[in-house]
Amino acid sequence: MKNKKINDLGLSTILGNASDEHSNDKKYVVQSSTFRLTFSFINLYALILMALFFIIKGNLVEGINNNFLETGFSSVLNARAILLLLLLISLNISAYFNYGFKYVCLILLAYMINSAIDNAVLFSGFMHITDRPYFSAFSATRPLFIIALFWVLLIHKDNKKAVKSV
Repeated sequence: MKNKKINDLGLSTILGNASDEHSNDKKYVVQSSTFRLTFSFINLYALILMALFFIIKGNLVEGINNNFLETGFSSVLNARAILLLLLLISLNISAYFNYGFKYVCLILLAYMINSAIDNAVLFSGFMHITDRPYFSAFSATRPLFIIALFWVLLIHKDNKKAVKSV
């Protein structure tokens, strides 16, 4: 160091005060274990659903009837899987930064309800449980996923506004 007047005690005092000042400004919120468990379930469910779709689309697992993929259902499922992946990434980013989580969760909830209604109404003619048991398992458990999304939306803790004392 060029300045001989500053010693180790002075530097540690300066750095110590600076780190104490910045540590008081942390505004992170510790989420409950119920939130973390439910959020983990949402991530696991969505990732397994997307992986299952891409495995069946790539003919890596023999299905009982893969004709439904050739009727235009494949392009719809492909777009939905990609959109679900993007929404899941957005949900995880917003949960990490604790900024806009409820908005992203609400968008994902609306998307999943819309997707469930579309699957039930538009594709009900060729969506039989015995024809595609892999997807039927996730279609039957989709209400559980929607309930988990709604529950996470309710129990999420936002940042609390810090009041600075003078």
